[in-house]
Amino acid sequence: MDRKIDRFDNYMKSCGLNDNKVTIDLGLSVGTLGKSRKENRDLSNRVIEQILNFYTDLNRTWLLTGEGEMLKQPSKEENNKELDGIEGKFIPLLPVSAQGGRLNDFVVSVRESDCEKVVSPIKDADFAIPVSGDSMAPEYPNGSQVHVKKINENAFIEWGRVYVLDTCNGAVIKRIVPSEREGYVRCISINPDPIYAPFEVSLNDVYGIYRVMLCLSIK
Repeated sequence: MDRKIDRFDNYMKSCGLNDNKVTIDLGLSVGTLGKSRKENRDLSNRVIEQILNFYTDLNRTWLLTGEGEMLKQPSKEENNKELDGIEGKFIPLLPVSAQGGRLNDFVVSVRESDCEKVVSPIKDADFAIPVSGDSMAPEYPNGSQVHVKKINENAFIEWGRVYVLDTCNGAVIKRIVPSEREGYVRCISINPDPIYAPFEVSLNDVYGIYRVMLCLSIK
């Protein structure tokens, strides 16, 4: 996979995009992507810039050279911005993991006063949730703890970020990208092992979506 068009095809596949959607998003001439593949020529610099300006989670270096990760990773400076000048606060540690249990059941059946409390440096965090399993390793290893904030998924979902989804089959922590199926989201693991293949979830089966603000783990 030496060409930028090939790498962009890989990104499109991972995000559930097709040529028609990209053409509309970027305002390209119909057939631009198909002609690049058919005529064995790469994308122009103009199209590359349009792609990077629109799909802001896409790593420029990876698209241009193939080096690094496909999706942008926040720098230490960016991670620290959320922590600077913020005093810690106590938040409930949910007695469920990010692979089992239902957050709404917890909220209904367990009083906040009965929960263990942990300190979070993130002022907007709602809960802390333990991570179970290796599907999101190494960034979110088994036994780590994520601090999350509930979002209104009907208003806006920031694609490419990691969220905890409270579903009818339990809570899962995944990177969320668009799906070609209306009313669904595509869930992607960070661990490249084939056993952690992407899957899709109907938003009708999701009780709540929680953005991961911080991950704490014991080194």
